[in-house]
Amino acid sequence: MMAASNEGEHRVEAASIWQGATQAFVVGFPPPMQSLLYWGFASLVVHVCQRLVEHTAFSVDPSSRRISASHAALCIGCIVWALDVVGLFMYSELSHHALELGPALGCLLVMVFSARLTIPTLSSSTSTRSLIPAGLVLALGMLAGHFLLANSYVADFSEVNALAIAVAIATAMGVACYTAIRHRAAKMSALTPRYTPQNWRDKFLSGGAILVLHWLLINCFPLQKPNANGQTNGLALLAVLLVFTLALAVEQLRNIRSDQVRQHLQRLGLSLMRVTLAHQKPPEHDIQLSLIADHLPRLLNRNSLTLHFQPIVNLYGPQVHYEALLRLNDPLLGPLSPDAFFLVCELQSKTSQVDRLVLANALDAAQGWLAQGMPSSTVCVNVAPVTLLEPGFAQWLGAKLQRRGLPWGMLQLELTEHAIIACGAHMVQAINDLRTLGVGVFMDDFGAGYSSLGVLADLPISGIKCDRLFVRQLPQDPRRQSLLRHVVRLARDLQLEVVVEGVETEQELQSVLESGIGNVQGYFFSKAMPPEAVPQWHKAYRPAEITVLPPRPSVAASPFLAAPAPMPS
Repeated sequence: MMAASNEGEHRVEAASIWQGATQAFVVGFPPPMQSLLYWGFASLVVHVCQRLVEHTAFSVDPSSRRISASHAALCIGCIVWALDVVGLFMYSELSHHALELGPALGCLLVMVFSARLTIPTLSSSTSTRSLIPAGLVLALGMLAGHFLLANSYVADFSEVNALAIAVAIATAMGVACYTAIRHRAAKMSALTPRYTPQNWRDKFLSGGAILVLHWLLINCFPLQKPNANGQTNGLALLAVLLVFTLALAVEQLRNIRSDQVRQHLQRLGLSLMRVTLAHQKPPEHDIQLSLIADHLPRLLNRNSLTLHFQPIVNLYGPQVHYEALLRLNDPLLGPLSPDAFFLVCELQSKTSQVDRLVLANALDAAQGWLAQGMPSSTVCVNVAPVTLLEPGFAQWLGAKLQRRGLPWGMLQLELTEHAIIACGAHMVQAINDLRTLGVGVFMDDFGAGYSSLGVLADLPISGIKCDRLFVRQLPQDPRRQSLLRHVVRLARDLQLEVVVEGVETEQELQSVLESGIGNVQGYFFSKAMPPEAVPQWHKAYRPAEITVLPPRPSVAASPFLAAPAPMPS
């Protein structure tokens, strides 16, 4: 009997608490029509906010990120403020409460400031531990803005509906954190074969949660007594807010498209300085660039920058030289394109830093080969022009060579023809400074773009490396064969060495040799290999075992010129 009595008392107490809680919600839930319209409006606002955050997240260079974050915060703060104010018109209990200008402007400022404070983290953070606090701060800022707006209709802020405010805070934080985590998951999916952007289901769910959240916030405090004679101009104000929100959203979405084109052109121009071919990239490629930018501080260390080496063989002598090729396989991001990585470094102004790290790794590998008794072989490293033109680079490189005790002519640098031509006269002194160290400079990817033959005579380069485009369809195309022979003759007249890359078949090798070129690089000989595998491959390589046609007698193939200038006495 006593147990039954206690159980009945608990039930009565629970019913009393629930009745008190429901009575505390003095403002009823909006009518179905108003609720559906607001739900759709809130979903559209979530869509616009998501697009703005995505655009900020997919920017790569710091200036674009800063500008995008600023624009996104201003727009998000404004349209969320408009969404909050529009929601007031759903409730008949507020129909005679006039909206005061001061609280409304204070609400707007707080919401914009909250967005500006958190959007950079929400858009580019790589850690859930950072995303969740940023989402919480954004949610609390938006709630603080609403409570400022509530000055227009709240009677007493000391009388708090604890249940309403607790559920409201939990709902706001849940929406913010869920949206942030879904954004990060969508961004990370760009690294997988199937990119999965955020869908409308997430946006409708968030819109529905915002509808409930707004109703909870209205019930957090008791309302003032309505003034039946008050002039609220409700319909006019509602129309102005809707037009304002729509115009702002459309303008920002148009700006996003224009800025995407601008950033793409910027990346395209920079890619010509480093990447062999600059193709049009799908949207997920831009997302991959932004992910690399997010993790760039962690990637910029020598342990992350793994080098593999591909042989450059001379078929008329024992010389074999090696080009250093970057390989990136991050534990979180997986395999990364070196071209994409270098492009991000260009946009983040980290090119010189990563070039120096790569050079240091390449020189360490060469030092290790010498220590194992391997004959001296030239190591070829691609660098950007900004690295060569940086003050003190030649002195830094000379110190690195001297510290490792590497012989004269063991290092060669390669720059794309686009980079050499773009830098013009400033490159001459830089190349001459390197020649005094025994470091030659080759023009890489010759023929891939707008080759300037005058540059071959003006710059003190050591040679040219013909792009794989020369080799494509070479055995079947007499015009390409003729073109390659004339390039070789021109280079020989200018005392420039010639290397052809991209040779994969015996037929291509025969056509290259018929053109008078003996320095060849490509999969026909070997793929790029880790540094520890180079000494064994070098020892096993036998050029005499390769059956090829002899070179044309009219053009003699010369050995690879490793040293750009004689060593000073």
